[in-house]
Amino acid sequence: MQPHSISSIRRLSPLRTPAILTGLVASIATLQGCIATPTSSLERMNNAVVYGQMSIDDPQIVVATSGPVDIDIESFGGTVLVEAVPGLKNTIIEPVRHANHGHLRRDEAQASLEEMDYVVELIPGDLNRETVRVVATSADLEEHFQGVDFRIRTADLGSVRVRTDHGRVWVRNNKGGVDVETTHGDIRVITDHAMNEPIVLVTKEADVDYRAPKGSTGIYDLRSIGGLVYNRFTEARVVSTSPENDPATFVADVGGGLNPVLVRTTYGDIRVAVTEFPTGVGPIIME
Repeated sequence: MQPHSISSIRRLSPLRTPAILTGLVASIATLQGCIATPTSSLERMNNAVVYGQMSIDDPQIVVATSGPVDIDIESFGGTVLVEAVPGLKNTIIEPVRHANHGHLRRDEAQASLEEMDYVVELIPGDLNRETVRVVATSADLEEHFQGVDFRIRTADLGSVRVRTDHGRVWVRNNKGGVDVETTHGDIRVITDHAMNEPIVLVTKEADVDYRAPKGSTGIYDLRSIGGLVYNRFTEARVVSTSPENDPATFVADVGGGLNPVLVRTTYGDIRVAVTEFPTGVGPIIME
């Protein structure tokens, strides 16, 4: 499928009049089922059986990008997965809308799926750099029961900024800085590219994992309330540490760089590592 030329794309509900879109590039292709979406088929089955969740896979969005791509997501809620996949010719976005009103309100949950909306924009930058911006909103009075999950893949992933709620955020193989704020969802940033740009990861009641390779630096400030902080630096030198460090706090200069690495959570653990194979981990990270 060839992308069509537009400046932005909005989810087109059957209850809404399609907007007229001009400029730049993107297209839609239908995607059925839950394979390769942010929530696995097993997890979605569990959510449906245990919580009465109603969900729908929206058409795949293909944004024609070239060169480094920064990702900027502003959402009222939901999970976000962003990853670099070498060889891709475009940026691919897979959205899933879901509502958790409970078993006795499944009809209301189903109806509320139409109250969620999102807009995708392609913003040109300097030096052949582009930003894919996604804004997700809900017009429902009980938006805390709702969310839009996004899985985003692009060939050359630069920086990532995510603001969401009640959802995990996973970023894989970014080349630029990461700024993430969420709640009740794990944050995971793992990359094979040396990190010398700011990293800010904030959540609550969830764990945070940050893993980078040799050459990564930072002024680390890691703090958990109700959890523990673990650090493993086999490929970086810890230049100095703070006397305030304890099992739930780690403040140190790692690798001599000036970029901040700030991580915060409550009732969850923080794990950071600068190691030889940072992405060589499975779904569960123990170190």
